[in-house]
Amino acid sequence: MPLATSLAIFQSCNITGVPKSTRCAILRDMAKVRKAERRPPLNKTHKLKRQDWAKKYLKTDFSKVLWTDEMRVSLDGPDGWARGWIGKGQRAPVRLRRQQGGGGVLVWAGIIKDELVGPFRVEDGVKLNSQSYCQFLEDTFFKQWYRKKSASFKKNMIFMQDNAPSHVSKYSTAWLARKGIKEGNLMTWPPCSPDLNPIENLWSIIKCEIYKEGKQYTSLNSVWEAVVAAARNVDGEQIKTLTESMDGRLLSVLAKKGGYIGH
Repeated sequence: MPLATSLAIFQSCNITGVPKSTRCAILRDMAKVRKAERRPPLNKTHKLKRQDWAKKYLKTDFSKVLWTDEMRVSLDGPDGWARGWIGKGQRAPVRLRRQQGGGGVLVWAGIIKDELVGPFRVEDGVKLNSQSYCQFLEDTFFKQWYRKKSASFKKNMIFMQDNAPSHVSKYSTAWLARKGIKEGNLMTWPPCSPDLNPIENLWSIIKCEIYKEGKQYTSLNSVWEAVVAAARNVDGEQIKTLTESMDGRLLSVLAKKGGYIGH
C-alpha cells in the first residue's frame, strides 16, 4: 500500500484499536515515511523526442558539454525539510511563516567535466526574458569564465540549456551565435527532461546543505552566501561523477523507451 497511512495499513490487516504512536513505532522497523516523487508529465510525443535526443547524442564526448540551469532558493526552503526528531521534554524550535518562502534568489550555474562554472546570482527583481538573459550571460558567464578559455576549447565545447522561452528564442539563439556558440555547439534539449540534466543533482546537493536541519535565512544576501559556500564544498570528483553519468542516462532513457529515468 504505497503512501498509505498507518491506520489504513493496520485496518487492511484487520487490526483495530491500536494507538497511532504504537502503530508508527511498529512500522518504523519495516518502513519509512516518504513523499510521492514528482515527475514531469511525459506524453507519447515527449517520450519519442527523448528517445531521438538520446540516439542523437549517444556517441557524444560528454566531457566537452557544459550543462547549465537556473535554480531559485528561498529564505525558508521546502516545508517538508523542516522536520526532525527531538528528545522528550524538549520543545520544537520556532519556524517563521512567510509568504512565498520569504522571497528568494535566482541562481545560474554550469558544470563541465570536473569543473563548476559559477554560481552566478541574477540581480534581484530581474525577470529573465531573452534580452535580460543574454545580458546576464554577458556579465557573468562570458566575462568571468568563457573568455579565459582557449580557442580550441571554445570550438569543441557544447552548450546545454533547457527549453525556457528566454533560452530558445530567436533573439537568444542569434546572440549566442554571435558570441561563438553556434548551432553546432548548442545542444538541442527534449521537453520535460530535468532527469537528463546532471546539474539538477548539483542543485539537490546544494539545497540539502543550505537547508539542513530546517535552516531559514533572514535576508537574500545570507541565503546567497550559503549557496556560494555550499557550491565551494562540492569537489571536482563529485562533479565528474555527475557529468560521467550521462552515458548511463542515455542508455536508461532508451531502455525505458523515453520514460522517466529517476536520476
